[in-house]
Amino acid sequence: MRHSCIFATVPLFALTLAGCGPDDSSDSNFINPATSVALTFESFDIQNEDGLPPVLPQTIFYDFYRGVEPADGEDDEGIATQLRERLNTLMGLTPSNDGTRYTSARNPMDFLQHVISSNQVDSFNRGRRLMRDSMNSGDPATYNTPDKNAQIHFTETDGNNGTEPEPDQIWVYPLLDWTSNPQLNKIFRSFQFIARAPDQNDSSPSEIASAFWSGRFANESFSVSGYNRPEFASLSFTGRSLGHGELFQEFIRNKSDMLTFLDTSGITVDGQEPDCIRVRVDYEAAEVRVFTSSGEDPTIEDDETGETSPNPAHCGNQQNGNEAIFYQSVTIDERQ
Repeated sequence: MRHSCIFATVPLFALTLAGCGPDDSSDSNFINPATSVALTFESFDIQNEDGLPPVLPQTIFYDFYRGVEPADGEDDEGIATQLRERLNTLMGLTPSNDGTRYTSARNPMDFLQHVISSNQVDSFNRGRRLMRDSMNSGDPATYNTPDKNAQIHFTETDGNNGTEPEPDQIWVYPLLDWTSNPQLNKIFRSFQFIARAPDQNDSSPSEIASAFWSGRFANESFSVSGYNRPEFASLSFTGRSLGHGELFQEFIRNKSDMLTFLDTSGITVDGQEPDCIRVRVDYEAAEVRVFTSSGEDPTIEDDETGETSPNPAHCGNQQNGNEAIFYQSVTIDERQ
């Protein structure tokens, strides 16, 4: 990735999350060190580069994109291709020649995490050192940009030729937060992205209008430099035309990804076009389960008591055995 440094949603579930190894760090005095950050990059593209450690495995959908591939002899009824095409649009992914993986990613969620991992922003580095110092001392601490009226602002210059950047070339993050919990022995991180409104004459604006990511990290392996892999992570996003999405990821114990599209359209399953699609990739069992529903509310109300309960017909509440599609998938060794 080429770069040069120049310058509201809520978490979907409570997280309690994994990197290289702890590093020594300076005394951060447990004062919130968040400051505004303005960076200019030649390109927002993330891609592997010859001679450098690969960075695409650190992107959010790297395992899912490969993990939906059916094993030899299995019939996925075309769902893997449709899911990848949807992710290409949502996450700015460039597929490989055979379509089973992607060779670059351009989206604000992966990009912020890549910038954090590359250690090029002193404010972000101080936030991670604060977490390490806090865990070493046993006193909780927080790095939080809204508390300091700080904002993260990235600008892409590629192709501008000196003109003003397009709306999708300015990415703004109103929230970045690290919080330590020495009692749980965990560190939490979250961030929010809100897109700028597209130009009126823009016929194909970027699909993601807003997104929120949160993750939990293990203290023992949390590093103040480089990439930290979470134990658990969630991503929620809102599209301009393709509905909403939720992704839940588990990197320990039952290693899995659960992706749900809500209020969606354009994906055909068993001859139908559902408005709710939930896809679970189980990496240990090498299985893919696809649940669907149409016109169903997530909850139902009892006519007599007025109490609400989960609607078992909604795709988000369906259990194993009610899948619209089930198949064995290829093995993803890195997630084992």
